[in-house]
Amino acid sequence: MKKLILIMTGFAVLITGAYCGNYLFAQAQPGGTGAPAQPGGGAVAPAQPGTKVAVVNIGLVFNEYVRAKAFKADLERTLDPYKKKAKTLTDEMKKWADDMRAPNFKPENRAHYEAAIVKHQRELEDMERTVKDLLGKKQEDNLVTLWKEVNMGIEGVAKAYGFQIVLGFGDPMQKEMLGLFPNINRKMQAMDLGSTVPLYLHSSVDLSQAIADTLNRWANPDPKGIQPASK
Repeated sequence: MKKLILIMTGFAVLITGAYCGNYLFAQAQPGGTGAPAQPGGGAVAPAQPGTKVAVVNIGLVFNEYVRAKAFKADLERTLDPYKKKAKTLTDEMKKWADDMRAPNFKPENRAHYEAAIVKHQRELEDMERTVKDLLGKKQEDNLVTLWKEVNMGIEGVAKAYGFQIVLGFGDPMQKEMLGLFPNINRKMQAMDLGSTVPLYLHSSVDLSQAIADTLNRWANPDPKGIQPASK
């Protein structure tokens, strides 16, 4: 039954696995240029403007971008019949496994039940390969399209605000999850591997919402459905 559990779990992961406001063009206010006093009483020359760095939560952008939502909905529609069929198969396999553990189960029926479970396992494996072939290329194309469009949005917003560098990061959309162990551990592991993780963000350098809003304004979706961008 261990093999059964692995197959069921693997297919479940596969089928579930699977997105500007008016302030957009406001110019960032330059910082003060007052010259700080030197210890001897003299004044130093005004500091040269430094590189402006901003950040963007890629998860938020994909979650709110209408084209990402449309791609996700299209994949879900394609997967829906396979998900229903997989649920039927796994439910039957679980019932048969439970029946074989029942005290009143007749030993002479075991071979028949086990053969039925094996048949369903093979059907799930075949379905998994079909889904991979069907959706694998589509998922890759969707991701490439969205990646290009999101980067266009990042570039446009960064230029509008006068940022020279924009760094991407990922945080859960649910605020209550930010302080939980899985999220903290994820960030610690990223830093252990040498990655940089934003630990404090002032709202003035977080462009996530502005980028999502900008992309949605650019998308101008067709009422009949959003089509992938031409390559």
